Amino acid sequence: MRVYSLLLFFVCMSSIHGAETLLSLRGDHQTELRKKEREKEPLPEPPPEVFSVVQFDTDLGKMKAYLSTHELKAGEKRPAMIWLTGGFPVASPGEYLWEETQASNEQSARVFRNEGVVMMFPTLRGRAGNPGVVERYYGEVQDVIRAAAYLKGLEYVDPKRIYLGGHSSGATLALLVAAATDQFAGVISLGPVSDHYGPELAPYVWNEKEIELRSPINYLQLIRTPTYILEGDVGNNNIDELRLLFNQLKEKPNPNVHIAPVKGADHFNLIHPVNSIFADKIIESKDGRLDISVKAELIPSYQRYAKRMQESEDLYILSEIRAAGTKIEGKHRVFTEYYAEQKHEFTALIEEAREQGFQISTAKKEQNSRGGSYYSIRLGKELRLDSLSAVFALSWRFRSLAEKHALEYSYWQLLTPPEKK
Repeated sequence: MRVYSLLLFFVCMSSIHGAETLLSLRGDHQTELRKKEREKEPLPEPPPEVFSVVQFDTDLGKMKAYLSTHELKAGEKRPAMIWLTGGFPVASPGEYLWEETQASNEQSARVFRNEGVVMMFPTLRGRAGNPGVVERYYGEVQDVIRAAAYLKGLEYVDPKRIYLGGHSSGATLALLVAAATDQFAGVISLGPVSDHYGPELAPYVWNEKEIELRSPINYLQLIRTPTYILEGDVGNNNIDELRLLFNQLKEKPNPNVHIAPVKGADHFNLIHPVNSIFADKIIESKDGRLDISVKAELIPSYQRYAKRMQESEDLYILSEIRAAGTKIEGKHRVFTEYYAEQKHEFTALIEEAREQGFQISTAKKEQNSRGGSYYSIRLGKELRLDSLSAVFALSWRFRSLAEKHALEYSYWQLLTPPEKK
């Protein structure tokens, strides 16, 4: 059950142009913790050509961070990005920041670094031998603000072009920081939640006030920085949380905050293409302000990227078919499978697929690895594998049907055993 009280009323009534911030609303409240979480394990040592380990000052003492290394020209001023990684505890960077990774789950946000943006991955209180204990979305807000102060003090960082971003639990923290300060030129929040992650994960006493003071949905009206809140609309993600944030913003508008689902993306494959678009904007920006039209620029750019990735996968499948000795000339029967928790979820898909001439199997009940059940159904069609345009079009159609009807699906494959040359 979501909590609303007089605090939310006063927040919503406040002007986004006033001096009020999340920190001023918290006042002298001291968070009440029911357990003290602290990790002393040191940060993994990074390759020196990629990152160095630095320390930044906070109210509790010095805390550690990874800082990207760059070849710099004399007098050069670079834009910089603080990126808050997901998972728990929040902002727990490690080897994955420099190890090889897939674009479909690129949580290192390395596209910014590749574009020449200075990257900082801070660790927060209670982590990596840092002072303090984990407070989960409370004192960590001040820690991030102090990390930004460290970046501003670097002679090669442009103080007007410092940005904040995060994914999943890191995205949630990024929103709270955006409500606490206007010192960032822009904020990117990918897949946050609107309030909290439940009592099991909370080190703080589970009561109304502690929850409210950590819930971004209460503070969207305080944000004075261009802020972009995005989530994919496919798979197990935080799309329902995005809708809650959107509805709150619709009720109490703030022109600085932009919220949108990204059609066809999921919680993880969203990260790389969206960050690629933001990285280009950051490099292009002359005054530093992060300004992008979600509907006119970002969403279409993502769709073009998704189509290129889809076609790359199609080409890979074709190469595997040829490598297996299959003749690709002539027509072949191909299919894809769709999955749903309940059989009736296929009704609209079946109706549309029938109109478009697909071959349709009956729904089949399956068991997953955890002992639960789900349903699957196949759509099939004849396809000329030697026509790339036909392959790309059908593959994209399979995907579009999955997106339209909010279903999981698998990639296409041959229905019949391959015919040998």
